[in-house]
Amino acid sequence: MSDDTEVDSGSGYDAEQDLAQRLFLATPEHTTRGILFMATLRTLRELGVDEAMVQRCLEASGETEFVEFFNYPTSSLLRLLEAAARALCPKYGSVEESLRQIGWMSGDIYMASKVGRSAQQLMGGADPMQWVRALQALYKVVMAYSEPSVIWMGPKRGILAVQRTFTPLPYHEGGALSIAARLGVQNVKVRARRTGDLSIELAFSWE
Repeated sequence: MSDDTEVDSGSGYDAEQDLAQRLFLATPEHTTRGILFMATLRTLRELGVDEAMVQRCLEASGETEFVEFFNYPTSSLLRLLEAAARALCPKYGSVEESLRQIGWMSGDIYMASKVGRSAQQLMGGADPMQWVRALQALYKVVMAYSEPSVIWMGPKRGILAVQRTFTPLPYHEGGALSIAARLGVQNVKVRARRTGDLSIELAFSWE
């Protein structure tokens, strides 16, 4: 699944450059559910960002309000994420870590939504396999163009391959770990890496 274009979220990763490249590639046909916009704004408020700054981040998106499962331009989400990550930099020290925290909150808010709660009821207990299924379902719901698929590399590790996604690597890591926590799945590891202009792999494992 990997090639010479592979870049992961480790040393040398530039989150701001990643955001800029994805924004350049976003077209009007690419849309994202409103719940991710709402989660980003809620994250800012819950982490103590003042309301004036929250409103400036909203203005950066080019939108005025959101409905959970309506579709909005993905480019608007990327502009919102860029502004939000910069607003959180004083607290987390970098755009990368700020995006990871926004991803965490977004995953948590999704799982607390009506759709997420229904998914949890169907899944039952803290089963790592259910966590992986929940991740795959999440991409299908919020990013219809993502085409997620799971490749098992062993009994406790694998790869979630996402063919088209515009959100940056640490955002995916935070969201995946948040959903694991919501489901009660412990001792998990996630590392996102880019495998193409818009494709990523989430390498996951647990003990």
